[in-house]
Amino acid sequence: MNSVKTPKDNVILVPIDFSSASDRALEHAVGIADLFDNEITLLYVVKESFFKSIFGSAVERDVLMGQLKERLEAKKQEVQAKYPKLHLNIVVKEGTVYKQILHVAEESHCDSIVMGYHGDSAVEQVLGSTTSRVLRSSHVPVVIVKEVPAKTQYDRILLPIDLTRESRQKVSWAIHIAKKYDSEIHVIMEVEQDEFLMNKVRNNLNQVEHLLEKEGVRFVSKLLDDQHYPDEFGKDILKYSEESDIDLILIMTQKETGIMDFFLGSFARQVIQGSKNTPVMAINPKELAVKLVPGY
Repeated sequence: MNSVKTPKDNVILVPIDFSSASDRALEHAVGIADLFDNEITLLYVVKESFFKSIFGSAVERDVLMGQLKERLEAKKQEVQAKYPKLHLNIVVKEGTVYKQILHVAEESHCDSIVMGYHGDSAVEQVLGSTTSRVLRSSHVPVVIVKEVPAKTQYDRILLPIDLTRESRQKVSWAIHIAKKYDSEIHVIMEVEQDEFLMNKVRNNLNQVEHLLEKEGVRFVSKLLDDQHYPDEFGKDILKYSEESDIDLILIMTQKETGIMDFFLGSFARQVIQGSKNTPVMAINPKELAVKLVPGY
């Protein structure tokens, strides 16, 4: 009789490709796991096309897979030498990279994915296939790490809100994370020149403030005026983040239709690229995967 798995809700998935970017992601994930007793699953994905183009026999394939597992095991031992109480799993899969990341995240009941940022060099990097498709399709938050922050404790979480319904879905996640980390949430919205839209901004902000008060979460809120924050919202978010020493920026990925649909929306792309040393947590807005706060 097969046993039924129940979600652990404490497993962090870290895709590894042995690059400096994935090493930074692992270091950040280890800091979080050490603080909050998370497990970490290290995942390496071998593209199917690699075997088809290089190796002709099952023996050669098995040899390479074994070597990869040994290398991943060595990475695991390296981490556990510093953090002996930390529990790490290693997984090697074959297939399409982003599909295997999503599959393992679901199969292992991960509550988040932590990925390294490879740089600003065009589409195949953070704008392109693997990272973008994970961000677009993941049912759990994805944290993008550029540089390892000075601390892994998220003392201040930046929660930008706009007038879209999808944007407000972030509030549930922000409350969940803030309670876990005992964080202060910084809620920001932009001032609108149109009086009707400005009333909607105030109403939205009041709703968020009321909910945060009800949930007992510490917060500050601010309307960004054009005088001090004259740019588009993405750039203003980054400016506020630097000024307020933010530890985590929480955004929603945005849907863009057409042939480029698998790429990130321009807003999400701008924040991720410009965030410097601040990790960005991106949440997929479609059919919100987890409703953490009833009634919102």
